[in-house]
Amino acid sequence: MIRKTALILLAASAIAFAQRPRGKVVNRLEKLLYVTDSKGISVYDINDGHKFLQKIDVPDTGSYKGISASVQLGLLHLASNLKDDLVAMDLATNKVVWRKNHGLYPDSQAVTPDGKLLYVPYRGEDNWKVIRADNGELVASIPVGRGKNYDDSPIGSIGPHNTWMHPSGERVYFEVLTLPYVYICDTRSNKIIGKVGPFSKGIRPFTVSDDEKFVYANVDALLGFETGLVKTPQGDWGGPMIHRAENKTPAARLEDIPNPPARKPHSTPSHGINLRPDQKEVWLVDGVYGYVYAWDVTKLPPRMVAEMPLFKDRSERPHPGWVSFSIDGKYAYPDGGVVFDAHTHKPVARIPTSEKLIEIDFMDGKPVRAGHR
Repeated sequence: MIRKTALILLAASAIAFAQRPRGKVVNRLEKLLYVTDSKGISVYDINDGHKFLQKIDVPDTGSYKGISASVQLGLLHLASNLKDDLVAMDLATNKVVWRKNHGLYPDSQAVTPDGKLLYVPYRGEDNWKVIRADNGELVASIPVGRGKNYDDSPIGSIGPHNTWMHPSGERVYFEVLTLPYVYICDTRSNKIIGKVGPFSKGIRPFTVSDDEKFVYANVDALLGFETGLVKTPQGDWGGPMIHRAENKTPAARLEDIPNPPARKPHSTPSHGINLRPDQKEVWLVDGVYGYVYAWDVTKLPPRMVAEMPLFKDRSERPHPGWVSFSIDGKYAYPDGGVVFDAHTHKPVARIPTSEKLIEIDFMDGKPVRAGHR
């Protein structure tokens, strides 16, 4: 009888572990932060001081390049470079629902607002693939470009890299490593309708204002960002680059690290940029020296308003490669272990963040909204 009871308890424990983590409910919402690590996901409770809740193992995956969520389907999607798979997980059970291999090196994807379609860049190829979010079936391929490595300062791998989806879902924006443009695609036709630029060099991470006036982009070899117009003065899609904003690492930090690594993380000074949800500040990273910088973009030219170290001790060497925001814009999440208050620019928590993380909110136990990288 004792043995049978023990088995029942073990089975109940396994079932409980298979369910999604539960967070603190505030105004009917649970706000959970899903953070990828080397071979799975760690979940934190935003409402409870970013308290750790659960580790989710995702078998046969790793080296994640993208993360997104379709709350309408209750699915989380991961781009895993371990076996070139796109993977869908059930948010209710943490179980893998499907995995598909549609090409070489799936990178950072975006999902349409209705949760139905994924736009996935394949870095080993020259295209984005449009994929059904519910079952992983291929819908279309969109040729964009492949790029060519620099002769003077090669960056390693090249090809389609990052994706940004407009909140309306009518347009999606693409970036290809070493190419100096941000490409605009109409999601109804899945055709390229314009390109912003040229910028001074190849584009890295980028973000677009919700009103589709400006593209803010990291570019190769720049600690800072460049601004481009989404439309020409005549109203056509694809305007020019209009401004370059450069950061300078604080002098004291240069003294801390007099001999920086010969090869920069991501092979460029700034690989990480995002626009605060209220559209007032652009945040970007200093991947070599471990800083995050905030720029006021309410007027042109932009104006730097804060420099934020990721390190507590000057001997620490964080190398951030991304920055994201909570859905409400209250928190900023650069990878490197710090959660910032996005308005005071002060640290409020320290958790092991990564480049691939996303907020998912639940109401009455069901997912109702999700952020983006």
